Amino acid sequence: MMEEHYCMWLSRVEGIGLKRFCLLMDTFGSAENIWHAKRESLLSVSTLPEKLIDTIIHSRDAERLDRWIAELEEGDIYFLSIYHPQYPALLKEIYNPPIGIYLKGELPDDEINKVAVIGARRCSHYGASVAYQITKDLGKTNICIVSGMAAGIDSMAHKGIMDGDGKTIAVLGTGVDICYPKENTDLMERIIANGCVLSEYPPGTYAAPKRFPARNRIIAGLCKMVVVVEAGKKSGTLITADFALESGREVFVVPGNVTSSFSEGTNNLIKQGCPVITEGKDILIELGISYSNTEKQKFNQKISETLTDEEKAVYDLIVDQNPIGAEVLARQLKVSVQEVQYILSILEIAGHIKKIPQGGYIREVKI
Repeated sequence: MMEEHYCMWLSRVEGIGLKRFCLLMDTFGSAENIWHAKRESLLSVSTLPEKLIDTIIHSRDAERLDRWIAELEEGDIYFLSIYHPQYPALLKEIYNPPIGIYLKGELPDDEINKVAVIGARRCSHYGASVAYQITKDLGKTNICIVSGMAAGIDSMAHKGIMDGDGKTIAVLGTGVDICYPKENTDLMERIIANGCVLSEYPPGTYAAPKRFPARNRIIAGLCKMVVVVEAGKKSGTLITADFALESGREVFVVPGNVTSSFSEGTNNLIKQGCPVITEGKDILIELGISYSNTEKQKFNQKISETLTDEEKAVYDLIVDQNPIGAEVLARQLKVSVQEVQYILSILEIAGHIKKIPQGGYIREVKI
């Protein structure tokens, strides 16, 4: 068994929260050592109740742990403890982050900016269309949208970013093998193919009202900023906004109709000082991202994926508006001029570069 499997076991022991989990890990060095630790060693941790120590010992069921591991493998589910290097760095910063997360799909890297776009299940046509359009526009950039896969605004945010060819994360209040609401089955499968679904709850965990407020802290914790599109006066969406503000994250709001109950909560956030967002470009500006630069990066990345190693080596040395000649490229790559000229002709025919009248080559960026 791997260390993460032992971490998963420990995270499922009743009475083990984050504080006690970290205390045990600091004391014994690993979850595997905790699994094998004798009762006397556990009793030496003075702050642990004896009843909890007995619970830890009695929970060491190798057959059950094997079943849990098989369950993950059969469902293509991964568990990442808070000690795992791929555990999201921003999530660690919040108060009471989950001990571990289960995920299905591919978790986008920490380097990718993540923005939560959230709103009420019961929303207006205006709110749904705005959530869709803003996120679809962001699909052209290297931004990942995080939401809760609920009906209404959440679902439209996921659909928009994917229709824009972007990545998304759905944070669930169930296990990652449970689709809630049921009608989002196709959407959930699409999210897994274009990002991931994740949860702090083990597979097989069904929806319960108490789990969704806790889920909301993860949505806020994964992101640099939260955008509230539409929410009523008592919407659960406002819980996520509160978590974000408490975690030092910025909350932005799409203004709504002042006469609509669907916008009462969002308009109140504006009164409290939350900045307004009206289009995807506003989000890029707040993140300090140039729209044109993100377009170029995505375009160039797609080109690189189609090139051979030799072609990519030449292409990478050619800058958009700074002409470079075959002789200079040959010197930098330490190959013959004839070889470079051959590669340049291939890249030019493919439309990836162009030769300018003054001499030299620049990239042909089609955006």
